[in-house]
Amino acid sequence: MKILTLDDHSLFSEGLEKILKAYFSDLYLDKFKSIAELTDQKTDFSSYDLFISDIELPREDIFKLLSLIKFEHPKLPILIISMHNKLSVIKKCKELKIDGYILKDDYELVIKVVENLLSGNEYYSEKVKQTLNILNKKEKLLTPKDEEIIALIAKGKNNHEMAKELFISYNTIITHRKNISRKLELNTKGEIVKYYFENYVR
Repeated sequence: MKILTLDDHSLFSEGLEKILKAYFSDLYLDKFKSIAELTDQKTDFSSYDLFISDIELPREDIFKLLSLIKFEHPKLPILIISMHNKLSVIKKCKELKIDGYILKDDYELVIKVVENLLSGNEYYSEKVKQTLNILNKKEKLLTPKDEEIIALIAKGKNNHEMAKELFISYNTIITHRKNISRKLELNTKGEIVKYYFENYVR
């Protein structure tokens, strides 16, 4: 069995390798620290049974790579192991049909998720699914106009500027802001801005 891993943290990669090799006696594992390194080596993804990757690599676009792999090697299962339990990231992975997603502190799930993916199943950890479900429920409460206003608040627009940009009245903006705070259970502008960057910005 051949597994390819991509993570810029050597300590984590080495720990993951030990866990996998202790369970899979026939394992051949290649470790890379960057997309650039993968590219330089002209890696043949078709020769691997599983690709395991972190989601955040310094100054590199992991989603571009994941999209390319899914397009060129649709049968290659991909597992994300990340410290990010963030809606925008998880949603993007779902959109790309990434097969598995667990958090770095879910180390006890590594063997289980690998076995599931190698068997052709999808596996997202309970922590990840809980985040996706809770935040998706909140998102469903928001109207498209609410989401536009959240984005403008995050850009630093005041109520008058938002009313002018969206062609609605100042009082309507006030009403939307009250509704947004109620729906998301957020009380301050800072909390709304934080919510936007955590859940909408990729």
